[in-house]
Amino acid sequence: MPINEVLRPSDLTAELLDAIFEPTDLEVRRDNDGDLVVTRGVSCYVMQTAENERLMLMTFVGVKENTDRSAKLEFVNRVNNDISTVRAHVNERESIVFDYHIPIRGGIGAEAIVEATRFFLLASAHAIDRCDQDDIVR
Repeated sequence: MPINEVLRPSDLTAELLDAIFEPTDLEVRRDNDGDLVVTRGVSCYVMQTAENERLMLMTFVGVKENTDRSAKLEFVNRVNNDISTVRAHVNERESIVFDYHIPIRGGIGAEAIVEATRFFLLASAHAIDRCDQDDIVR
């Protein structure tokens, strides 16, 4: 695939995403559910939205046992206040999740997808380093 080819929502398939990430220096695998996982220090899921209009990058942040909800919320609030490029929240299972959305609707190049993913992984690691003042992340 030419690196400067513009990809549209109708172009996105699981196979194409594999092909985009395979030649990079990032570790790439499919988990047991078939989800694409990309790793460089931190791991993230690369997930297509329902209409393929966006790719959602999602990282689950492990926390130490017995960390209460208020400590988790303080951490995600620090991330959201200090690191504007990563959105953090506590989900319904009490897990801390970082996410980031890459718009596809108007078209995007494969290289831009890879670079946005690299950026998200770096920003996630930075968010943990900078915002884990209470030492809750394992």
